[in-house]
Amino acid sequence: MMYNYSTGGRTMNQFPGGGLGCLIFSVLIFAGGYYLLQGLYYLLLWAAPALLVLALIINWRVFPDTIKSWVKSLETNPLSALISLAFAGLVFPFFSLYLLLKAIGYRKMEQLRRQFSEPENPQEETGFVDFEELESTPKRSFQQETEISELPVEPGKEQPKKDQNPYDSLFN
Repeated sequence: MMYNYSTGGRTMNQFPGGGLGCLIFSVLIFAGGYYLLQGLYYLLLWAAPALLVLALIINWRVFPDTIKSWVKSLETNPLSALISLAFAGLVFPFFSLYLLLKAIGYRKMEQLRRQFSEPENPQEETGFVDFEELESTPKRSFQQETEISELPVEPGKEQPKKDQNPYDSLFN
């Protein structure tokens, strides 16, 4: 039999205050998160026009791409497209920050593509490559594939005789 003696102290997996302490801590976390998001919302609401202008300056293609994506979504799933449009209007400051970050991402991807890709028109720079025509043989027909030629047995080599196993007849 195994006995578990407790010293009366707290163990590592217990939260101070028990269930009530956990509830109070959760309420404080949610309230702090709410006030943090509310402050960020008002700050971005004030900065949204500047964010949109910066996104336009960095990469103007973000706006047509976003509209094309929304129209495509409207054609395939109209309900979710309308909900996303309403959500974008409701959280407009965060949407303007999203557009700015998307423009920065487009610019960075363009820089990486220029850095790591080959020239856009390699034929103009190097010209055409000479080629060599190879001989080809026609494919074999199905009948030719099914005909199996037997290999001749070499007369010099005889196959060794196997010892007979007395248990072979038990499994037949």
